[in-house]
Amino acid sequence: MGVRNTLRATRKSIKRNKFLSFSTVFVITIVFLISSLFLISSLIAREAVAFYETKAQVIVFFDQETPEEEILDFRDEIDEHDYIEDIEYISQEDAFELYKEDFQDDKELIETITANVLPPSLNIRAKSAEDLTKVIEDISEEKKENPYIDEVLFFEDVIEIMKSASAAVTYAAMVIIPILLLIAFTVVSITVGFNVTLHQKEIEIMHVIGGEDSYIKWPFKIEGMIYGALGGLLSALIILVPWFVFLHYNQDTDFYTLIQQTLRDFNLDFVTYPNAPFILSFLGIHIGFGLVVGYIASTISLIKNLNLKKK
Repeated sequence: MGVRNTLRATRKSIKRNKFLSFSTVFVITIVFLISSLFLISSLIAREAVAFYETKAQVIVFFDQETPEEEILDFRDEIDEHDYIEDIEYISQEDAFELYKEDFQDDKELIETITANVLPPSLNIRAKSAEDLTKVIEDISEEKKENPYIDEVLFFEDVIEIMKSASAAVTYAAMVIIPILLLIAFTVVSITVGFNVTLHQKEIEIMHVIGGEDSYIKWPFKIEGMIYGALGGLLSALIILVPWFVFLHYNQDTDFYTLIQQTLRDFNLDFVTYPNAPFILSFLGIHIGFGLVVGYIASTISLIKNLNLKKK
């Protein structure tokens, strides 16, 4: 009976101030939405950096006429260094096969190229982005003395740019999210405080006739938790629904394939299709966090606005 009365009092309080309740849920939804997008961006950026660090590589192109023995000897010499993760030899025939895969939809381009035109190469992968610098230095020195080396390509700058971008997103999230959460706490606190003031006479009467403090407080705490939970739920749905709708209507396009492969590389392939564990976890985290925010904000508001004198 006590639970039913508590819920009835909560519903009454919310319905009495529909506009204020709607505004509170709206603000919390926006706060959680922006916060989630920042956290998601930070996660993707971090996974991208981790992925490309494992792919940190130098590509050494050799003249077409280079004897294979020379390339293999050079490979064995470089492979002795402990900061080398892997070295892959790409012959002219291998390069041609890769070329045909990349341009399989354009037969004219394939017909104009033969294996003899493409240079053999070594794809040298370092253990980390820091080790990549050592690899580049060694290869650059070797290029001065080795007449067979034609060109050296490396992607250190790309990784450094991605690291900077990832750090910028993370720092922005660390600054913006606390500010947004403070706004959410303030809005819920103000709304609950307003309702406490509105029900002050009823509260005093309940207190005088022997109503327990917890019985008086819980309707307002539940009110704050409802605001937080609804805001969390709506923000999660605003992210999930458009995302999966977009994937559904683009699943036969090259762009979808690119997104799917990229997310798979970043170990985030579970977001490329609707699956119950991910969706339930995503919703649960948002709703759970909303409940916590609502409970804390309403409790703070009660401490500030509810004055229950001793009977």
